[in-house]
Amino acid sequence: MAKRILVPVAANERAEAIVPVVAALARDGGGTVRLLNVQPLQATRFDDYARTLPVYGYDVGFSLDAQRRVLTYGHAHEARVESETLERLRQLEPLLDGVPIERAVRFGDVIDEIVREAEAFEADLVAFTERPRRWWRPALARIVDRVRRRVRVPVLALVGGAR
Repeated sequence: MAKRILVPVAANERAEAIVPVVAALARDGGGTVRLLNVQPLQATRFDDYARTLPVYGYDVGFSLDAQRRVLTYGHAHEARVESETLERLRQLEPLLDGVPIERAVRFGDVIDEIVREAEAFEADLVAFTERPRRWWRPALARIVDRVRRRVRVPVLALVGGAR
């Protein structure tokens, strides 16, 4: 049985359809579930205030690079996104009643961060929910297939899920 189950959860309700299945697996095997959400990297945002100034009607190519103002700091925005995401992951706890739960938020590429978290958590199983793809969509676009190639543990995929 899987003792350590990693469940990447996206921002939609379809991704949460796997949680009851994972809860049953964890209860039967006495396992721990880690809910993971991967967010894009947050960069410091500046305003675009650098301007080229004309000198009394003559275009001499003189530009004044004014100091750019910071609109949002990347680490502050990351902290806010992390706290909001952790709160959303806490809302899944009733579905995992009686199962030890851990929550994690990572920032970066989705595939890389899921693989890193699976290694760090020493996961025995990675469980996903994914949308059904149209026949003309390439298989490489599927996150599950890309993760399956890079992790050394079984990957459980629930295709479709709730609508």
